[in-house]
Amino acid sequence: MPAWLSPLISWSYWFGTYPPPFTGLYFWIIVGLAGGSFLLGLVFSFINLYFKDPSTRRIIKRLGTLALTFGVLMAINFFFTQTSTPTLGSRFWFAGWLIMALIWLGFILKYALKVAPKERAERAKQLEYQKYLPR
Repeated sequence: MPAWLSPLISWSYWFGTYPPPFTGLYFWIIVGLAGGSFLLGLVFSFINLYFKDPSTRRIIKRLGTLALTFGVLMAINFFFTQTSTPTLGSRFWFAGWLIMALIWLGFILKYALKVAPKERAERAKQLEYQKYLPR
């Protein structure tokens, strides 16, 4: 096992009351994840303006909200960890945020794969019906 990966297995690393600040590779990984997630959320927010389909807009908006929220929470947690704040700086919060983000992503995928196609079909049916109605 690589030396940089071995601390991730110990309980004291995740549940220590006064965790040491991140250094080296871990520091840059967390900064990159938080910053990249935040920027990805902003990009999704701007891209959302160019889609006309309401279902696609809703999916992009949800992905952008997830990325922005995850980026901000990671940055806040990173701040508490770097300042060695007890409990709030514990590293298990990072795992908690990751689990929360995966569950959130699951709901987005459920919407994108099951609900959105039904909405699109219903919208197409309504448009087909409305073209025969007088205006």
